[in-house]
Amino acid sequence: MVEWLAPIALFWTCAALYLGGFRIEIRGGGGVRQLIGLLATFVLYMAVWFVVRLALRGPVGPIGAVVAGCLIAIVLLPVLSRIGFMVMGVRITKAAA
Repeated sequence: MVEWLAPIALFWTCAALYLGGFRIEIRGGGGVRQLIGLLATFVLYMAVWFVVRLALRGPVGPIGAVVAGCLIAIVLLPVLSRIGFMVMGVRITKAAA
């Protein structure tokens, strides 16, 4: 049961760094739609992590599967964010230079 703690904590840290620290703009929707987009991104992230963890649990063991799932889900975070926000009609674009 403790294996869920690492990806959950890692998501909120990396999502804050990506959405707040990178040169991107979040356009459209109000605060509620953006919040629901963030929660949709969290659901997508956890789904990717869960599938990768299940797929790798046998070959690399439980700890390796958790670590690999976290790494793969974090690498996919920009794509998952765009999809999660797009569900609510909010766009994530690169900021102008």
